[in-house]
Amino acid sequence: MIHNHPSKSLSLPTRSEALALHIKRLTDEQFACLSRCAKGISLRFEASEIVDALVLDGYVEKGVAGVVTVTVKGRQFLRTHAR
Repeated sequence: MIHNHPSKSLSLPTRSEALALHIKRLTDEQFACLSRCAKGISLRFEASEIVDALVLDGYVEKGVAGVVTVTVKGRQFLRTHAR
């Protein structure tokens, strides 16, 4: 016996939905760290796992000698999610 079930359409999240899902991954500590970095405050003494997570998500990038700078994505995040 063959059952014909309507195929479920895989809906792709809209840009805002995708951003909302991604936002949940940024902890308060990460947000504070990103905010300090955007103000020019060094992240040299921050916990490496926080900085590494921000680098991995594309909010900041590490340069020469471990200097961390905010990316365009990081600045956009801060503008749209000011706390």
